[in-house]
Amino acid sequence: MMQALEPTQDPSWVLTHEGYNVLTENAVESRFALGNGFLGMRASRPVSRGPTWVSWLGYIRWASWPRCYVAGLFDRPNTVPPVPALVPVADWSRVRLVLDDNPQLMMDGEFLSSVRQLDMRRGMLLSDLSYRAHAGITISGRELRLVSLADRAVGLQLLRFSLDRDGIDVTLEATFAMAGMGMEPLQLDRDVCAWRTEGSGKAVAMAGSATLRADGHPLVPERSFSLRWIWQWRSVAGQVLELDRLVTVARSDSLADDPAPVATDALARSRTLGWRGVLAAHETAWQQHWDTSDVIIEGDDEMQEAARFAAYHLTSAADPGDERVSVGARGLTGDAYFGHVFWDTEIYLLPFYVAVWPEAARALLMYRYHTLPGARAKADAMGYKGALYPWESADTGEETTPEQVAGPDGETIEILTGRMEQHIGADIAYAVWQYWRATGDDRFFIDAGAEILLETARFWASRAMAEADGKRHIRHVIGPDEYHEDVDDNAFTNVMARWNIARGLEVIDLMRVRWPDRAAALRERLALGELELADWRDAVGRIVTGRDPATGL
Repeated sequence: MMQALEPTQDPSWVLTHEGYNVLTENAVESRFALGNGFLGMRASRPVSRGPTWVSWLGYIRWASWPRCYVAGLFDRPNTVPPVPALVPVADWSRVRLVLDDNPQLMMDGEFLSSVRQLDMRRGMLLSDLSYRAHAGITISGRELRLVSLADRAVGLQLLRFSLDRDGIDVTLEATFAMAGMGMEPLQLDRDVCAWRTEGSGKAVAMAGSATLRADGHPLVPERSFSLRWIWQWRSVAGQVLELDRLVTVARSDSLADDPAPVATDALARSRTLGWRGVLAAHETAWQQHWDTSDVIIEGDDEMQEAARFAAYHLTSAADPGDERVSVGARGLTGDAYFGHVFWDTEIYLLPFYVAVWPEAARALLMYRYHTLPGARAKADAMGYKGALYPWESADTGEETTPEQVAGPDGETIEILTGRMEQHIGADIAYAVWQYWRATGDDRFFIDAGAEILLETARFWASRAMAEADGKRHIRHVIGPDEYHEDVDDNAFTNVMARWNIARGLEVIDLMRVRWPDRAAALRERLALGELELADWRDAVGRIVTGRDPATGL
């Protein structure tokens, strides 16, 4: 196990944080988080920390936020505002240590050393910790944690530690932390547990196994139940204890499907491989990814590390195998913004995926196709045609932007972006067009992309209203500059709207030539006639953009 716990030697692949500070711990847990597009895990310490909040500048903030997430697991919690939110699942990395009947809390001990390393090349978190605990006992340990890129259902934890004192009665519990889950239990067996969200009816199951060895010899658990394993022994100074834990996770989106058998089957696969096989497959998957995505920067080590850090988190956030989820504002590193998806995914993130991981880019755009009914419903509710994508999206395509939130002093702040920041529709259309041009993925274009382009174009044509000046205006919007609300003819919005309509017309002409049967079928299904297309052409020519026709500026 010792060799597996060593980081990559090249420091440009390893992000290192030393020490423990309650004011920065939350941020460190986010930066060093693990993910594979399905599972996400914050880089919190495995040992219980005691109180996890701290008063800072008059505000109460969390010093530590231990959380695990499953992509697409949304529920509508009993909170203010009551909007769909990404639900945390059981944190499977927890370890409870008791020495002579004294539970060990990191907040109570004296830190001798504390180092965390994010090994970006291998996609794993490595931690070193040495602290003086009850009665001067020194505990030294090293941990490895990963969520597999080779099999996204799988998580692995390796923990190697020792005590410097003989004759201590030691209890070690490899456990799960349920804080913040807000789900009802469906099944609580020894090796598999399942829970269901209270509102959305989605379910998640976890299966697991754990083994503890003392100087290479397996120890038999005193008890094991509900994904908890408890061992007891008397310490020997310098004796090396090694814990390996495999966990598998499955999600179900319907009441009829039971995720427990899926998690159990995944665990059986992982146990056949063993932790070494799981680790090797994960490392191979990351190496294959870096072979196509690594950017070499010579002469600037800091920039090299930053580029790899960005690519690491982009890789950790996406799952090309799941078209029903996207990348939220915090990926799977935290639950800020409720886990919602914004325009940033298509405009800022998608170019990376298109360039180095087109399968992931396609899945993200298919998420927008699957949520097209929600976008149509929003446009219709506002009195327009076509599709208006939500400013904040969860899993259904409905608008999930809270209408108001509480400010720092308890005041009510009205949120207008859900109604007024409408450029997101053109942003998504732009991403669809760029993906198709870069990849030549005609199947995607015919089956999904063309419909997105046409329905968003249809919205803008109905949104741009003709006025007495002979121009068509788009009033009462918010552009990318969200500090200016309720503006008329925002330059970015209007230019993108006109572009979107023009591309919609181009799609019609292109499909007539290349795929005439599919073009006719799509137009019939959308009830898109020549009179409406004539209105589109009028809109392209008359939408106000503020450009100087002589200079194009």
